[in-house]
Amino acid sequence: MVAKLVYTKRIFKPEATEETVFLLEDGLIKALYKEDEVPPIWQKQAQALDLRHLVAIPGMIDLQMNGAPFCDFWQDTSPADIKKLRLEQARRGVTSFLPTLITDSLPALIKHRDFLKKQGAGKPINSGKIDQAEQGLARMPGIHLEGPYLSPFKPGVHPPEWVRSLETAVQEGSLATLVDDSIKMMTAALEGDPDGSFQSFLQARGVAVSLGHTNASYEEANRSFARGARLLTHAFNAMAPLLHRKPGAICAALLDKKVSACLIADGLHVLPPVCQLIFELKGADRLILVSDRAAIGTSQGELVGSSISLDDALRNMIDWGICNLSEAAMMASTNAARAISLSGLIGTLAPGFHADIAFLDDQLQTAETMIGGYLSSECRQV
Repeated sequence: MVAKLVYTKRIFKPEATEETVFLLEDGLIKALYKEDEVPPIWQKQAQALDLRHLVAIPGMIDLQMNGAPFCDFWQDTSPADIKKLRLEQARRGVTSFLPTLITDSLPALIKHRDFLKKQGAGKPINSGKIDQAEQGLARMPGIHLEGPYLSPFKPGVHPPEWVRSLETAVQEGSLATLVDDSIKMMTAALEGDPDGSFQSFLQARGVAVSLGHTNASYEEANRSFARGARLLTHAFNAMAPLLHRKPGAICAALLDKKVSACLIADGLHVLPPVCQLIFELKGADRLILVSDRAAIGTSQGELVGSSISLDDALRNMIDWGICNLSEAAMMASTNAARAISLSGLIGTLAPGFHADIAFLDDQLQTAETMIGGYLSSECRQV
């Protein structure tokens, strides 16, 4: 790949920086420069890309993506639909996402997991090179299993007949059957894991464990956090409410400085004042924006996933006056990369990181997206 100099209006790494020019080489960020300090050799040798009208933020990373208006990952879908979704997300500034599977029978979950793997889910991000067939498409660095090990009291829209017990999951072998190296994250009701064997199994395999669809008490939630769980799935949704005499999992997560809360900032799953409350308590570095996007979403008056994409959530948090762009970029990218152990590769715009970049206009709409140094708008994908 030819080296590129990308001139921008401003760069958020996610923090704002004085440099406005990227030097990209072999799909990676090689250096950042102030415009008047770009070395002459690169001015001569590198391909110049003028995006001075756009600001750059780290490509957004969605840890909970169920599908799109035209498909859901938990149903039978086609390679063409997956490709269409990956391209659509890339052009919205989402450079990586975890396709998310909800509760189902074990054979169905395995079938959908293996199908997603054939479409590239779980492919390691280990070099700057991207295969030609993948250029311009959002990455799928792993799969999020949202179930089937949930609380029977808090299944949400998950089919209750397929909810399984955590206590027997390790011994009976169902967990080992489901979890292979494509699984990056699992949501589970960890109050059902009194001896910690379920959680230990996942953490030993590098799976990010998230407490969710849970009826956990404050004490039970703190027990799972003390054992190493560092995430809360869609805060306030599908969990016991925050009550002054029964604080529950949500209170435990909000108070634990090591735990990151995932938030669907669509104004429906959680109203803006509560989004602000979560932000004030967790701070920008322990809050992760997710879409929870699905085919039905909120389009029929119910909460069957959401109808937003991650770029909508980023704009919402800013438009509601909750945070600035630097903080929103951290919550939409940097923190997610850390949560799934990719913080040395993506989620930050600094030398050595992959050139996964969202370029936004003055209205914070995505005008261009770069993945591994390739502009999605220039990649020929159907």
